[in-house]
Amino acid sequence: MSFHDHDSAPSEAVWSRLPMELMREIILYVASTNGRSARELRLVSRYVNIWVLPLLFRTLVLTTPEHITRFAATLLPKRKFHIPALKSTLHTFPRPLSSYTIDSLALVVNSRLPSVETALASVAPAFTHLKTLVITGQNMSSNAYWLRQNPIHPQKMMILHFGSPQLVNFKEPIFQSVTHLYTSVLVGYRESSVEHLPNLTHLAAHTRIDLSEDFATRVAHLLLATLESLPNLYSFVFVLNSDEISDSRLSLWSRLLEGCLRDKRFILLPYFRHPRMEWEAMLADEHTVWNRAQVWRRVKSEDNFTQIQYHSDMLKAVRAEHATLPNKKYMEADWEVDLIEREGFYAMDADPTERREATLSMFL
Repeated sequence: MSFHDHDSAPSEAVWSRLPMELMREIILYVASTNGRSARELRLVSRYVNIWVLPLLFRTLVLTTPEHITRFAATLLPKRKFHIPALKSTLHTFPRPLSSYTIDSLALVVNSRLPSVETALASVAPAFTHLKTLVITGQNMSSNAYWLRQNPIHPQKMMILHFGSPQLVNFKEPIFQSVTHLYTSVLVGYRESSVEHLPNLTHLAAHTRIDLSEDFATRVAHLLLATLESLPNLYSFVFVLNSDEISDSRLSLWSRLLEGCLRDKRFILLPYFRHPRMEWEAMLADEHTVWNRAQVWRRVKSEDNFTQIQYHSDMLKAVRAEHATLPNKKYMEADWEVDLIEREGFYAMDADPTERREATLSMFL
């Protein structure tokens, strides 16, 4: 007998005598320490697979229809047996969907397919523990039914788009617990707006610094009206993508936003991070757009040299972050969070929910 055989025999004997509850705790501990180990443990048995799955599904990024159908297939029963005598030995029921603890979801899919929406609806109870949600206005509209029918109440949200903002209904139940919102729309369907979010304390929005003065003026009016309609708001951050602190366009925006800037809750942040990085900051609960805005406010009280140096450092950091983003697959649209439709935007024929007109023109 080899040393390995001699050593493993007692270990197997000890393992076989352990109570099932202790075996489960040991397996869950091993799975929680390493994602690769968790995936390998899924292959041990059907029961271990059921134990380990919730640890793998804590943060989900669904960006293609294939992601969604594969995820739904993993959670749902694989087969149905119509012979009662075989059911007990050949069929293992999956764990209840509501027992999953998915706390973060990015649902950013640039297509509208009934099969995909049906797949998501079939596993909707798995999302009832969500705390952070990133979703496009298009996806929110196409999945409105199951989002409304399940107790899905995140505290932090980002509303994105793929080039053209899409209105949402801020009166939907999904918004009732939202405290932090980074959004590409401030008003929505059925005369709704961010004003209808009862627990909102932190709001952020972004647009490009190079808008025409006419569009910039309308954005400024919208921001001021939003600020005045939210007396309980703690922080409202407006983000612009300036290249340097001395950018003359910042002076124009500062003049247009004079009414907003008189409110201590409003902060103009002159540098922009990619939405994917903002989402990661939300997950980590550090370096969020609101955290950085408070830091910038303190820097603004320093001398001009300090402001320029800090802004320069932030722009370098943002460019370095952008370089680390994974390369998008062919035809995969990028995440965007902007109050105004992107110049040169062209709606994909395969996605009828895309809007060709700028959302801003709908309500100003």
